[in-house]
Amino acid sequence: MTVIDAHTHLDDGRFDPRVLDLGDRLGIDLFLCTDIGAFIAHPSIDEVREMNRTLAGELRRHPDRLRGYCYVNPRYGARTMDDLRRNVEDEGMIGIKLWIATLADDALCDPILEYAAEHRLIVLTHAWRKTVGGFPYESTAEHVARAATRHPDTRFLMAHLGGQPESATAAVLPHPNVRVDTSGTLIGAGEVALAVERLGADRVVFGSDLHHVDLVENVGKILAARLDPADEARVFGGNIAHLLEEVSR
Repeated sequence: MTVIDAHTHLDDGRFDPRVLDLGDRLGIDLFLCTDIGAFIAHPSIDEVREMNRTLAGELRRHPDRLRGYCYVNPRYGARTMDDLRRNVEDEGMIGIKLWIATLADDALCDPILEYAAEHRLIVLTHAWRKTVGGFPYESTAEHVARAATRHPDTRFLMAHLGGQPESATAAVLPHPNVRVDTSGTLIGAGEVALAVERLGADRVVFGSDLHHVDLVENVGKILAARLDPADEARVFGGNIAHLLEEVSR
């Protein structure tokens, strides 16, 4: 069984080799990662370019273990697209990271999402519903669903089960181009089982949100969900492996 962690980040500009060693012990074959630096909500285009350069260096350092999502701030228009093209077409990145620079359904994202559809990229999209403490441009599952409606050929991976699995799974259920990942400290085995029941095992993907989480715990929540073995294999790696096979650079 191939195991792929579909949601990780660099830590201070690097992917800790100790995490790779732990991944070996846990049977994780591949980590998909991005670099969002010091978690600046609205980075400048120069900051974004530097984060992507740093990520490209780590991808070259660990070519057998890492694949990269290009981080984008949609507010920089043509400059954003130039950086995206360079990182996908020259650096071999397999996806796009949308965080909180703007909402997932903002028209500013349209050129990015159209490019993603053209190249069959994976769009890892942060989404979290909060009662208090939300960021001004923090997407929820409803924003992702609206983006998916407008871009039906774009392949979204909604992070953290939207932060509220009951409402989030209902929001994205009608949109087969949206898959969900299991990362997030509030997401446990029950939420994983709920997502599989609601969306089907083909739309649920293992992710941890490394480096600032416990990788063992994130593997454990999939095991503890008591899925059918074939469904467990899809969640742990089969689903994302299929998406990776279709990426065209």
